[in-house]
Amino acid sequence: YIYRNLKLIMKMQMPLVNFTVLCFLVVLSVVTGEGLGRGFGDNIHWRSLEDGKREADASGLPLMVIIHKSWCGACKALKPKFAESKEISELAHNFVMVNLEDEEEPKDDAFSPDGGYIPRILFLDPSGKVRPEITNKNGNPNYKYFYSNADQGDESNKELKEKLSVSLAGVKGDEV
Repeated sequence: YIYRNLKLIMKMQMPLVNFTVLCFLVVLSVVTGEGLGRGFGDNIHWRSLEDGKREADASGLPLMVIIHKSWCGACKALKPKFAESKEISELAHNFVMVNLEDEEEPKDDAFSPDGGYIPRILFLDPSGKVRPEITNKNGNPNYKYFYSNADQGDESNKELKEKLSVSLAGVKGDEV
Protein backbone atom coordinates (compact mmCIF):
# COMPACT_ATOMS: atom_id res chain seq x y z
CA TYR A 1 0.00 0.00 0.00
CA ILE A 2 2.75 2.50 0.96
CA TYR A 3 4.85 1.55 -2.06
CA ARG A 4 1.88 2.11 -4.40
CA ASN A 5 1.17 5.54 -2.84
CA LEU A 6 4.82 6.58 -3.09
CA LYS A 7 4.86 5.52 -6.72
CA LEU A 8 1.72 7.57 -7.38
CA ILE A 9 3.17 10.61 -5.61
CA MET A 10 6.40 10.30 -7.63
CA LYS A 11 4.42 10.20 -10.89
CA MET A 12 2.51 13.31 -9.91
CA GLN A 13 5.67 15.18 -8.87
CA MET A 14 7.81 14.27 -11.90
CA PRO A 15 6.34 17.03 -14.11
CA LEU A 16 6.92 19.48 -11.26
CA VAL A 17 10.56 18.34 -10.97
CA ASN A 18 11.07 18.68 -14.73
CA PHE A 19 9.51 22.15 -14.69
CA THR A 20 11.69 23.19 -11.74
CA VAL A 21 14.86 22.01 -13.48
CA LEU A 22 13.88 23.86 -16.67
CA CYS A 23 13.22 27.07 -14.72
CA PHE A 24 16.58 26.72 -12.98
CA LEU A 25 18.41 26.36 -16.31
CA VAL A 26 16.66 29.39 -17.79
CA VAL A 27 17.46 31.51 -14.73
CA LEU A 28 21.06 30.28 -14.77
CA SER A 29 21.54 31.30 -18.39
CA VAL A 30 20.06 34.77 -17.71
CA VAL A 31 22.11 35.31 -14.55
CA THR A 32 25.39 34.25 -16.18
CA GLY A 33 24.68 36.34 -19.27
CA GLU A 34 25.51 33.38 -21.45
CA GLY A 35 22.88 33.20 -24.16
CA LEU A 36 23.49 32.33 -27.78
CA GLY A 37 26.15 35.03 -27.89
CA ARG A 38 28.12 33.25 -25.17
CA GLY A 39 29.35 36.62 -23.98
CA PHE A 40 30.10 37.99 -27.47
CA GLY A 41 26.81 39.88 -27.65
CA ASP A 42 23.27 38.61 -27.45
CA ASN A 43 22.17 41.51 -29.65
CA ILE A 44 23.82 39.74 -32.61
CA HIS A 45 21.95 37.03 -34.49
CA TRP A 46 24.34 34.07 -34.05
CA ARG A 47 24.08 30.85 -36.04
CA SER A 48 25.67 27.42 -35.96
CA LEU A 49 28.25 26.78 -38.67
CA GLU A 50 25.92 24.62 -40.74
CA ASP A 51 22.98 27.04 -40.46
CA GLY A 52 25.34 29.93 -41.19
CA LYS A 53 26.69 28.30 -44.34
CA ARG A 54 23.16 27.64 -45.60
CA GLU A 55 22.12 31.24 -44.87
CA ALA A 56 25.26 32.67 -46.50
CA ASP A 57 24.68 30.58 -49.61
CA ALA A 58 21.08 31.75 -49.85
CA SER A 59 21.73 35.43 -49.00
CA GLY A 60 25.09 35.98 -50.66
CA LEU A 61 26.51 37.42 -47.41
CA PRO A 62 29.98 36.43 -46.19
CA LEU A 63 30.44 34.75 -42.81
CA MET A 64 32.37 35.97 -39.78
CA VAL A 65 33.33 33.01 -37.59
CA ILE A 66 34.57 33.33 -34.02
CA ILE A 67 36.31 30.24 -32.63
CA HIS A 68 36.88 30.28 -28.88
CA LYS A 69 36.97 28.15 -25.75
CA SER A 70 34.99 28.60 -22.54
CA TRP A 71 38.14 28.28 -20.39
CA CYS A 72 40.39 30.64 -22.42
CA GLY A 73 41.59 33.84 -20.73
CA ALA A 74 42.17 35.72 -24.00
CA CYS A 75 38.68 34.69 -25.16
CA LYS A 76 37.14 35.97 -21.93
CA ALA A 77 39.01 39.27 -22.35
CA LEU A 78 37.74 39.72 -25.93
CA LYS A 79 34.07 39.00 -25.12
CA PRO A 80 33.11 42.33 -23.47
CA LYS A 81 35.09 44.35 -26.03
CA PHE A 82 33.31 42.58 -28.86
CA ALA A 83 29.87 42.64 -27.19
CA GLU A 84 30.05 46.36 -26.34
CA SER A 85 31.36 47.51 -29.72
CA LYS A 86 28.80 49.57 -31.64
CA GLU A 87 30.86 49.04 -34.80
CA ILE A 88 30.66 45.26 -34.49
CA SER A 89 26.94 45.42 -33.77
CA GLU A 90 26.36 47.47 -36.94
CA LEU A 91 28.80 45.39 -38.99
CA ALA A 92 27.07 42.17 -37.97
CA HIS A 93 24.12 43.05 -40.21
CA ASN A 94 26.41 42.63 -43.21
CA PHE A 95 27.58 39.14 -42.25
CA VAL A 96 26.24 35.80 -41.25
CA MET A 97 27.66 35.62 -37.73
CA VAL A 98 28.87 32.24 -36.42
CA ASN A 99 29.99 31.64 -32.83
CA LEU A 100 31.83 28.34 -32.23
CA GLU A 101 32.77 27.33 -28.71
CA ASP A 102 34.71 24.36 -27.36
CA GLU A 103 33.83 21.15 -29.23
CA GLU A 104 32.00 23.04 -31.99
CA GLU A 105 35.36 24.01 -33.51
CA PRO A 106 35.62 22.37 -36.95
CA LYS A 107 38.30 19.70 -37.37
CA ASP A 108 38.95 20.91 -40.93
CA ASP A 109 42.48 22.38 -41.23
CA ALA A 110 41.03 25.31 -43.21
CA PHE A 111 39.75 26.69 -39.89
CA SER A 112 43.31 26.70 -38.44
CA PRO A 113 45.28 28.36 -41.26
CA ASP A 114 48.21 29.32 -39.02
CA GLY A 115 47.61 27.17 -35.97
CA GLY A 116 44.98 26.23 -33.46
CA TYR A 117 45.33 29.15 -31.05
CA ILE A 118 42.25 30.88 -29.71
CA PRO A 119 40.37 33.06 -30.10
CA ARG A 120 40.43 33.19 -33.89
CA ILE A 121 38.18 35.23 -36.16
CA LEU A 122 37.94 33.94 -39.69
CA PHE A 123 36.07 35.22 -42.70
CA LEU A 124 34.37 32.92 -45.19
CA ASP A 125 32.96 33.83 -48.56
CA PRO A 126 29.25 33.23 -49.23
CA SER A 127 30.03 29.74 -50.57
CA GLY A 128 31.44 28.83 -47.14
CA LYS A 129 35.11 28.80 -48.16
CA VAL A 130 37.58 30.10 -45.56
CA ARG A 131 39.45 33.13 -46.91
CA PRO A 132 42.88 32.78 -45.22
CA GLU A 133 44.22 35.93 -46.92
CA ILE A 134 41.90 38.12 -44.82
CA THR A 135 43.88 38.61 -41.62
CA ASN A 136 44.42 41.05 -38.77
CA LYS A 137 46.97 43.35 -40.43
CA ASN A 138 47.32 45.35 -37.19
CA GLY A 139 48.00 42.35 -34.99
CA ASN A 140 50.81 39.92 -34.27
CA PRO A 141 52.04 38.35 -37.56
CA ASN A 142 52.43 35.00 -35.75
CA TYR A 143 48.71 34.99 -34.90
CA LYS A 144 47.07 36.44 -38.00
CA TYR A 145 43.48 35.67 -36.99
CA PHE A 146 43.70 36.89 -33.39
CA TYR A 147 41.97 40.19 -32.59
CA SER A 148 42.48 41.70 -29.15
CA ASN A 149 39.85 44.40 -29.71
CA ALA A 150 37.07 45.36 -32.10
CA ASP A 151 39.07 48.22 -33.67
CA GLN A 152 41.56 45.80 -35.20
CA GLY A 153 38.86 44.50 -37.52
CA ASP A 154 38.53 47.72 -39.53
CA GLU A 155 41.37 46.87 -41.94
CA SER A 156 40.12 43.28 -42.34
CA ASN A 157 36.63 44.55 -43.14
CA LYS A 158 37.92 46.82 -45.91
CA GLU A 159 40.02 43.97 -47.29
CA LEU A 160 37.06 41.62 -47.10
CA LYS A 161 34.92 43.97 -49.14
CA GLU A 162 37.62 44.35 -51.79
CA LYS A 163 38.55 40.67 -52.04
CA LEU A 164 35.07 39.24 -52.00
CA SER A 165 33.57 42.02 -54.13
CA VAL A 166 30.52 41.67 -51.98
CA SER A 167 27.55 43.73 -53.04
CA LEU A 168 25.57 44.17 -49.88
CA ALA A 169 22.04 45.45 -50.14
CA GLY A 170 21.60 48.67 -48.24
CA VAL A 171 25.29 49.21 -47.57
CA LYS A 172 26.84 52.42 -48.83
CA GLY A 173 30.44 53.47 -49.18
CA ASP A 174 32.87 51.57 -47.01
CA GLU A 175 30.54 50.63 -44.14
CA VAL A 176 31.72 47.04 -44.43
